[in-house]
Amino acid sequence: MYINRIGTLRDHPDLYGVSVYFQGCDAMPKCHMCHNPETWHLSERFKRDPEDVVKTIDEKLSDLLRYFPKVALVLLGGEPLAPYNREDTLLLSKTFKEKFKDRLVVVLFTWRLPKDIVRENLLEYVQYVDEFVMGRYLHTYRREGFPASRNQLHVNRETFEKMIRAVKRREHHGSSLFVRK
Repeated sequence: MYINRIGTLRDHPDLYGVSVYFQGCDAMPKCHMCHNPETWHLSERFKRDPEDVVKTIDEKLSDLLRYFPKVALVLLGGEPLAPYNREDTLLLSKTFKEKFKDRLVVVLFTWRLPKDIVRENLLEYVQYVDEFVMGRYLHTYRREGFPASRNQLHVNRETFEKMIRAVKRREHHGSSLFVRK
């Protein structure tokens, strides 16, 4: 696993949580004035043992759940859906969602939009995610609050599913326009 850092932070507008900053970002070009440019480049020095990462996150989430009825596991970076981070994103979201169920909100930050997630066949990697923050950080749209850039989408699972269905419908109908009879 390529992990830059794990911290107990407030990366959710309503919940305390554990933030897992993945190392490596596949966005090209990189977001100007990115909040975490130190997470851009993939490097072996950030390679972590998956068991140690799971143990650390489990301890931090369990500690928080002693004080709060609900907490967040926030996956960000870097880019959790970069090809080298996808399997680990799935592992972490599945492991902790199954363990803590409704007491845990899994949040995924990604530069990708729903159309990218469909186009790149990434739905399996986000099946345990409850909330999404999608879209590139654009410094011109910076704001105080959540998310940090007005163009970014913060959506729950239900809204995400509707968006995915709309993208699939659009792609299906769009491609049928070019079929010869």
